[in-house]
Amino acid sequence: MHRFFVQPGQIADRQMIIAGEDFRHITKVLRLGKGDLIEVCDGQGTDYLVALESPASDSISGSIRETYPAQGETADMQITLFQGLPKGTKMEVIIQKSVELGVHQIVPFSSVRAVAQIKDKKDKKIERWQRIAYEAAKQSKRGIVPAVKAPQSVKEILAHASDYDLLLLAYEDESRQTLKGVLTQFAGENVAAAPLQIGVIIGPEGGFDITEVDQCQEAGAVSVSLGKRILRTETAGMVVLSQLNFWQEGMINKR
Repeated sequence: MHRFFVQPGQIADRQMIIAGEDFRHITKVLRLGKGDLIEVCDGQGTDYLVALESPASDSISGSIRETYPAQGETADMQITLFQGLPKGTKMEVIIQKSVELGVHQIVPFSSVRAVAQIKDKKDKKIERWQRIAYEAAKQSKRGIVPAVKAPQSVKEILAHASDYDLLLLAYEDESRQTLKGVLTQFAGENVAAAPLQIGVIIGPEGGFDITEVDQCQEAGAVSVSLGKRILRTETAGMVVLSQLNFWQEGMINKR
């Protein structure tokens, strides 16, 4: 079934109105109309089964048949991915896949060794990145559209380190602590209120400068190894997100 997102303000009295690009997609591309069913999400974790009515010139309305919680979210964990800016179109792939894997928000950041840099926080790439997150959220039946924030500096992201119950730094030169070991220890020592707030810091292609690693650790980040192989920046975040999902499911089953 085709799925779309709306703003809560577009929903009233068991009716909703869809306009703009989604309206054109529904009527011109999918050629849906009166009586057809679509699934709509309000971006706040609630899904609606909607029966479309006849389209107007620039919008189409629908009546709500059913309301139910979105299945693509968990109340137990929210992950922020801090991603070192990669070159080319790698950021687009990272956004798409991390949304599919359940990330709550994505914060690109510039660093000493990053090849790519975005100095203007109004860069049109950011708008495109948010659109990719939107499309990935539709495809994967997410209950929210994860926000893609404007690029920040390492100093800026660390200013909010205390917001997280656990802040992980994937560091290729870490030899003592594995991700599995840190998660096991954290689960045994902490009982945090849900949702658990986890931050994941992934460096760019050139890796981290040692001064940046020191800054992260001083701010409370826990450096972890992802194994004996060196992973590309577009792979590392997906590995961490996958393992966090596996870990979180195990935590739920133990309750």
